[in-house]
Amino acid sequence: MANNNSHKMEQLIDKLSDLLTPVAAKMQDMHLISALSNSMQINLPVVIIGSFACLLAFLDVGGWQGFLAANPSVQMVCMKIQSLTLSCFALYILITLPYIYANRLGMKQAAAMVPLTLATYLLVTPHDLYTAIRTEWLGHKGIISAILITFIVVRVTKFILDRKIYVKLPAGVPKFVEDGFAVLVPAAVLFVVAAIVENAVEATSLVTIHAAIYNVLQIPFQTIGLSLIGQTLTETAATLCMFLGLHANTVIGIVEPLRMAAAAENLAAWTAGLPLPNIACYGFTNLSLIGAGGSCLSATLAFLLFAKSKRYKSVARIAVVPGLFGIGEPILFGLPIMLNPVAFIPFMLVVIFNQIFAYGAIALGLVGKFTGTIVHWTVPPILNMILGSSTPVQAIICQVIIIVINLAIWYPFVKIMDKEALSEETAVK
Repeated sequence: MANNNSHKMEQLIDKLSDLLTPVAAKMQDMHLISALSNSMQINLPVVIIGSFACLLAFLDVGGWQGFLAANPSVQMVCMKIQSLTLSCFALYILITLPYIYANRLGMKQAAAMVPLTLATYLLVTPHDLYTAIRTEWLGHKGIISAILITFIVVRVTKFILDRKIYVKLPAGVPKFVEDGFAVLVPAAVLFVVAAIVENAVEATSLVTIHAAIYNVLQIPFQTIGLSLIGQTLTETAATLCMFLGLHANTVIGIVEPLRMAAAAENLAAWTAGLPLPNIACYGFTNLSLIGAGGSCLSATLAFLLFAKSKRYKSVARIAVVPGLFGIGEPILFGLPIMLNPVAFIPFMLVVIFNQIFAYGAIALGLVGKFTGTIVHWTVPPILNMILGSSTPVQAIICQVIIIVINLAIWYPFVKIMDKEALSEETAVK
């Protein structure tokens, strides 16, 4: 009976693999998504330092606010760092994403795409001539605008250059000069169109194209994508990709900008002493996924505590330290969990349960929302709750409960796998 069930599970895995692998592979080939994921990772140091600067500027613990009142220059330094890092996140996307995206498309003029995209974005941004730019659209509210304008600018430039419509220079001209002149035609087209659009939209009730994009796209996407259903579906799909041997960023890269924007909104509300608006944001997965994607640390601890076979014990011992820092590959590939029919059920079930439990705990007010401080996924459990949650003690308790329940989910499946491994080890002796 057990062998029959195992065979049916293997058939199910094969069908899932045949169905989903081509879809995931196509998603991985979507250059904008992969470029966006890379851009987010490159910009993380800016976001992390900015969010912690904001945290230090407004943290109300012990006598810290008294110290800041006596030393206002300390708070001012923190606020200046935050204002030109985290509060200008869309600007940093505009600096990194065009280059990475153009490179993905094989464009020789990838570096030239950065000033071209940035100038186009600024031209559709409300501003006072020669004096000021509306900085609100350089922050989290402008993230979707930055992504869309990057896509348009790079694609329009590539379309024009592919048809060999560019200024030709004589042989021997340095490459950077040649690349700059090559984009003169698309730059002229894009800049004129952007200036006309901005002038026309400013005369309407919309005031700015960014406001239209923010209201029509970013807010609805954020509401749906970061809801309980959206969060659960996203992480389930990402975990399924991991199980099939594909990178979770295939899925996560799509929602990462929304999570970053939600974190920025929470941080702005937290510093202003207002209620935090978003349950799911960048820090939420530190609670709902113990040990990063797939909650791999839970699997590692389950095999470390419950397995008796040398095979699984040794893998778990090796995997536990990396797992504490959010690196799940040792257990994912070493056990392996990937394409393992017995491990499939707990691997998926744990992630689904965690999203619902963590989201529900926050929604019911048992755990406070996350402040929006960007705590990197490599920060170990417990510490990431101290740094990121508005109620650290409750968040730690919730995290411990999640780990315990995850261990309970994994327990029977660990025993099934361990029993087979022990019999194999006994037969060898």
